[in-house]
Amino acid sequence: MAPQNNNYTSNLEDSADYNGSNPDQNTEASVNNRSSPSSLFSGIKSVAFDVSSYWANKLYDAVRDPRAYYKHLLDVASNYEQWSEAAKMLDQLEGKDQWKNDAKSPDYDYDLLQQRLQQLKKARKSGDLSHMTFLLKTSLARNLGDMGQPKLYAYTHIGTKRLIESYIAEVVKQMNILCDTESDDISTKDKLEFFINTRQSFGRTALLLSGGGLAHIGVIKCLYECKLLPRIISGASSGSIFAALLCTKTDDEIPETLRTLSSSEFHLEVFERSSEPDTWLMRINRFLKQGVLFDADILKECMRRNIPDMTFQEAYNRTRRILNITVSTSTVYEMPRLLNYLTAPDVIIRSPSPIVIICSAASCSIPCIYNSVPLMAKDKTGKVVPWNPSGHRWIDGSVENDLPMNRLSELFNVNHFIVCQVNPHVVPFLQKKLIPSPVSRLVGWFLFLAISELEHRLTQLSEFGVMPSLLYRTKAIMSQRYYGDITIVPNISYTDFFKILSNPTPELVQEATLRGERATWPSILPLLSLM
Repeated sequence: MAPQNNNYTSNLEDSADYNGSNPDQNTEASVNNRSSPSSLFSGIKSVAFDVSSYWANKLYDAVRDPRAYYKHLLDVASNYEQWSEAAKMLDQLEGKDQWKNDAKSPDYDYDLLQQRLQQLKKARKSGDLSHMTFLLKTSLARNLGDMGQPKLYAYTHIGTKRLIESYIAEVVKQMNILCDTESDDISTKDKLEFFINTRQSFGRTALLLSGGGLAHIGVIKCLYECKLLPRIISGASSGSIFAALLCTKTDDEIPETLRTLSSSEFHLEVFERSSEPDTWLMRINRFLKQGVLFDADILKECMRRNIPDMTFQEAYNRTRRILNITVSTSTVYEMPRLLNYLTAPDVIIRSPSPIVIICSAASCSIPCIYNSVPLMAKDKTGKVVPWNPSGHRWIDGSVENDLPMNRLSELFNVNHFIVCQVNPHVVPFLQKKLIPSPVSRLVGWFLFLAISELEHRLTQLSEFGVMPSLLYRTKAIMSQRYYGDITIVPNISYTDFFKILSNPTPELVQEATLRGERATWPSILPLLSLM
């Protein structure tokens, strides 16, 4: 081994002699050479070449397979027009237009739909308004021939059978004709009676906003721009904030409100005050003393800055939109309440002073997060008084009644529900695809068995007197229905759940708005067929 080491040393010395310097000098010279302007320029040129080659290959792949380009466009589209054009091009490239043009399908009664469409067209061409009215009264149904079957909207990227789209277009056209045409055959009184009776038999649509996030802004914005926003809107927990914002604004005020909500001008300072930051140390101290993490007064201040001072009845009179906010009682002895202009007309949506509690704050009073609060109302003189003198206090509405479908059906004849679901404890278990895969069905079946077994065990523990109040709340959360006829589930990652209890930044609001819009775009045409 020694001779090898000597040879290695002698080789280094020979190398040093050949370069005319010692090894340390060679190393310094090499560094100087590499840091020369020519070397720097060469490095920049190499990086630029690599970047340009990468994007050139990407572009080549897109030209070679345009479907990849349009699929990418679906994911990055910033408005519905871009998304719909990309979806239409994909359907053409994938040969799905042929399926759209073929009316036949085992998934719906195409013969019935063709027959009704021909009858409507014949009546319209004849100009007989009385016959048109008769046909619409007797044949108009929300899901005629099962044309709202989810399978009919899962096969393509956008749209469905042309027959279904033609039928919807014909019905809308005749409704507009009946509304706008003045004729001796049908008086204004008869028109009004026709539309009222038709709405009653057809049913109404409601938008239900769950608790848990900011994506509701994008859903509301998309539905409004597409003229599909229902007049009946319900909110629970954080969803009640956006429902109240929307239902206290007139049609002329909504565009500006939506622009402000989805821009950097909107600052929902719920959990922090600029003058007095609510640190985690303060929150822990509050939890140890009061049993809650956050101060509801900060939430009330947010409501005061964004929601006008009015009651449910005043909001309905001003906008003709029906605001519904769900609240649960802080005890187990009373049912949850759905507050609106019928059940609680004098209850204040937003309080005029920091002393009086806000209705939306009650809906956001999450157990262990916010304290339970009373509800306040205006008496005949306009004085603010407790709504329930018995002293009942209220907590987050999503605990027991996140989506009050049964109550809305009873009060307002609602039979079609659009749900925006962003609850962190629900989203991971929801089926996002219109047609679930066999694996998803199997997982759903096992999940159903597990939940049923857990509910049974909780009932047994409650009967033995083990934490009855807590077990009652837990069972209420597990047993609710968290989906509607059309369920919009924005793309939410697990990391987003940690941001729920933090002060949202303008960037976070914009990102959540876009997520809500992108989740709503695929549901636009199914909504048209069922609304």
